[in-house]
Amino acid sequence: MQYRFELKKFDATTTTLRNDFAKALKIYIDQTPPDIKTNSNELLSWLDRPYETHFEVLVFILYCDGEVVGLAMMTYHKHVQAMAYEYIAIEDTYSSFASYFSYLDLLNSYTIENGYDVLYWIVEINNRNGGKDIDKESILFKKILCLNQFGKVDAYHQTFPLGLDKDSSFEAVLYIKSNDRIKQISKEKYLKIIESIKEYYAIWYKRYMPSEEYSQYIQILREIFEKIKSNQASGECVLISYIDCPLLSPGENTHTIVAPQTNVAKKKKWLIPVAIIAIIIIASVMAAVCLMIFTKLGIDLSSISIIIASVASALITAFFSWFIGKKS
Repeated sequence: MQYRFELKKFDATTTTLRNDFAKALKIYIDQTPPDIKTNSNELLSWLDRPYETHFEVLVFILYCDGEVVGLAMMTYHKHVQAMAYEYIAIEDTYSSFASYFSYLDLLNSYTIENGYDVLYWIVEINNRNGGKDIDKESILFKKILCLNQFGKVDAYHQTFPLGLDKDSSFEAVLYIKSNDRIKQISKEKYLKIIESIKEYYAIWYKRYMPSEEYSQYIQILREIFEKIKSNQASGECVLISYIDCPLLSPGENTHTIVAPQTNVAKKKKWLIPVAIIAIIIIASVMAAVCLMIFTKLGIDLSSISIIIASVASALITAFFSWFIGKKS
């Protein structure tokens, strides 16, 4: 079954998308982990009265077959020509490898088609406890970034907090993509990107904090930036690494999107173990027949055992290849 993915940029000056945006915002509120979720009232306020700065906030409503299924947000850092992917929140029913991959591609196409001068696309991914304590969306998103030729910046990184919420600042990995598969970036350029992210947070929260709290927040931003800066390795460049992209993991929904369906018969799960047992029986019968034939012909069985084992292995492998293909 084919699905039609699309997105529309939300413009607060028009009223045509207000209802759809309200649905998308609710999905964002429901789906985004609390430690990375921007206050929805702040987001609404910013969209209604954006600052004239060297940052541009882009918010999109996500659709699948005409239905609102999520919300995405990007920020363009004009001074460093970097586009940061902030959020892609998708309703549970539509959350899959296929949907995330499709929307990321649509967002990338939007930046190109609308004339944004982008040298780098960047994404921050949770890396708590060395990557062992991260949410399932981050795990899936890392694989999608890999397929989209994002590289991992091999440098210490920490996210800036959402206001004075300390839990929203944590160890992270910065992923980066350019028009070419870059293997390194100058340390000066890298730190300018990080500093631009810091300035973006400072400008965002200036509107929502009393002066005393804001002064405290600015100090926190400076301390985190200095920590990132001081933890850089020696040398003039920061390395960027790429890995082979793992597509399938046990229990992970990587290829399919589950849309609401009606009058669909339940899959007969009992067919799977029955099919496996049938294959084993067939392989055993074939082995017995071959044994009888080879014995009558006087053929040395030790020279044939490897062939028999290979045939049985091939049958089992063929079955599982067919089964995975059917699931995808």
